[in-house]
Amino acid sequence: MAAGASWFWFNTPNPASLQNSNPRITSFMKRKCADCSLNWTPLAQMSPFVPQAVVVAEDIRFFFHHGLDWNSLRAAFWLNLKEGHIVWGGSTITQQLAKNLYLGPEKTFGRKLREVILTLKLERSLTKNRILEIYLNVAQWGPSLFGITAASQHYFGKSPKDLGPLEAAFLASILPNPARASEENFQERFTDAGSRIFDLLLQSYLPPVRRDKSTEACEDRLTPEESQETDYIVAKAFSAFANDILSGQAFLLTEERLWEALDPEEVSFVRGLLQNKREHHPFPTLSCERNVKQDAAGLIPLVQASNEYGNRTYWIPQPAYDPVQSLLAKAHADGIPLIVTSAYRGSGYQHYLLLAFLRQDTYCLSKTFQRIALPEESEHSCVDFPAIDFGILGGEDVPFEQTETYRWLQKNAPQAGFHLSYPRDNPAGMAFEPWHWRWEG
Repeated sequence: MAAGASWFWFNTPNPASLQNSNPRITSFMKRKCADCSLNWTPLAQMSPFVPQAVVVAEDIRFFFHHGLDWNSLRAAFWLNLKEGHIVWGGSTITQQLAKNLYLGPEKTFGRKLREVILTLKLERSLTKNRILEIYLNVAQWGPSLFGITAASQHYFGKSPKDLGPLEAAFLASILPNPARASEENFQERFTDAGSRIFDLLLQSYLPPVRRDKSTEACEDRLTPEESQETDYIVAKAFSAFANDILSGQAFLLTEERLWEALDPEEVSFVRGLLQNKREHHPFPTLSCERNVKQDAAGLIPLVQASNEYGNRTYWIPQPAYDPVQSLLAKAHADGIPLIVTSAYRGSGYQHYLLLAFLRQDTYCLSKTFQRIALPEESEHSCVDFPAIDFGILGGEDVPFEQTETYRWLQKNAPQAGFHLSYPRDNPAGMAFEPWHWRWEG
């Protein structure tokens, strides 16, 4: 067996060349559509929802395994045994890429062994992002339709960078059975599956629901019907403006644009929630410049690495731009993984965040209103007293106030003119936010 495995290892292709070159055609394409070609789109030029939707749909543990997901393989074995035929292969994205690039459809022990060896070689030679990039560019998305560029143009008339989360979820739903994309009314079938993928995608971007473990009762909680309406509006706004939100273009999401995306009844519902805050949870309105034009007048883009795919752009009010850059540079020099996670926000984006955090607070208005301000109250929409939310590249395993990054900010941020907007026991009564720093010069 060892000799046979060694023979297969040395007689299967070496994928190391794919580190710097893209395949022009795959073994699978030769069998399905020899005249088809690939129009390549780098991963960095795709909407982040495309790879995320595919990982959610095809291989949720993609970034955590080494090519073979034994848990999925074991689950697939027992499910197929129960059904009496193959209903789920349990293959990872890397395994599917190995089959697409080099193998045929025959189901033999030798082909399966070559697939395993090629999978291990791909994982050994390429980064996870490179494997994902190649897979997205060679995968089949319908009869005679290969690669995300062709699929994006065919189904939506867009480039991959302009796809929103709903569109990405729809495309991901096609991958398990692309041949059925030629059937009548195929959109219904894939839309149903895509909606489940979209829901998983949305949950990954919303603040996680915090179960209240305290004995203190909520002063003002939404009814189940109001909670459901909140969820629906959050999902609707996210699907409409996700590219703005995730690209850092949050300053473009004005209140007017948000209202245009909602039905009149939904607008009235949101305004009613906010009126409750204005009447029962008053917070001083900041006296600062808020008339920033949508062409980003007075704002400077800051491009940096993010905790999502690729880089992200944040728009920093001009007075705070140089201090932010200096603080980030000093953090880098000191080995602190400090990043910006939010900067200037339009009023529509602030409304969206209020609804998203309301869900996190299990629909308790009083708690949400202690944690996030209305647009007219927020430093994030100020130009002359701008606020910056800081975070840690790679995320946090413990609360932010317990991290070395926060301790570093306590020492160095005041020297750059930044001060905590909401320290403990602040006069405004807002919850302590160790990541939220206002620049006061």
